[in-house]
Amino acid sequence: MPKTFALFFAVLSILTLPCHARAGQSITRVSDRQAVPLQEVVAKAEAADLVLIGEVHDEARHHDLQLEVIRELKARKLPLAIGVEVMQSDYQKELDAFVAGTMSEAEFRPIFARNWSYDWRLYRDIFMFARENRIPIIGLNVPKELVIKVSRGGYASLTPEERKNLPEGTTCDLNNPHTEFLKQSFGEIFKHNAKGRVFQYFCEAQTLRNSGMATNVARYRKKAPKTKIVVLSGVWHAVKNAIPEQLARQGAKLSTLVLMPEIREFSDGKASPDFVDYLASFPSR
Repeated sequence: MPKTFALFFAVLSILTLPCHARAGQSITRVSDRQAVPLQEVVAKAEAADLVLIGEVHDEARHHDLQLEVIRELKARKLPLAIGVEVMQSDYQKELDAFVAGTMSEAEFRPIFARNWSYDWRLYRDIFMFARENRIPIIGLNVPKELVIKVSRGGYASLTPEERKNLPEGTTCDLNNPHTEFLKQSFGEIFKHNAKGRVFQYFCEAQTLRNSGMATNVARYRKKAPKTKIVVLSGVWHAVKNAIPEQLARQGAKLSTLVLMPEIREFSDGKASPDFVDYLASFPSR
């Protein structure tokens, strides 16, 4: 495996490492650091156009929380759709068939595995709840081949034909708050590699995914303007200066709510309402 490619995916693993949360399960409102019941989060989510719930991909409790919020919103009989990072937008037909019940779970699992490397069982309850309740699932991610190519050689390495196949409006802008956020957290890892080029390519790949997922959210909302979309993604895509920021840059005027698990970077009062609305902490294991 080429060194640049291996480093890129090593850092993606760092981005999703679990951390020890404070003792006692709780939800914290970031604006005033007050503990609140989950029902407050759900009430705020009910009023928002877009609800983003971050995850550490291999942490089952984060997915349980995502499903709990989805269940609560469904119980309120709201028009609802679920946008997922784990599926690429070019697999939408397969997603639609699975939700409609015309594709079996056994048939869908290999398709899921082609899109995502984490265990299907971590996401199964969410997908099956959507299927049982006919809640549309939207594949948000851009094709992984393009992400890999950008991580190796930057956005400039894409051919005009490859760029044309990206969702309309996709951009790769390094001059945005999210890139600075990544630089503060992960720049040390890259600074001695290829004179900063590896970090630049990493940021470009992240921005490509944020912009592409934002475009797919906006596209679905245009088609179904009264539908609330719950986005399930890794924490660094769900923060306000990632997908929501890219939506704003594309001119989408959506009210948002961001719920995050309390990872290391957000612990001990480091979370800001500029990035997150609510934090969920879980008992230490």
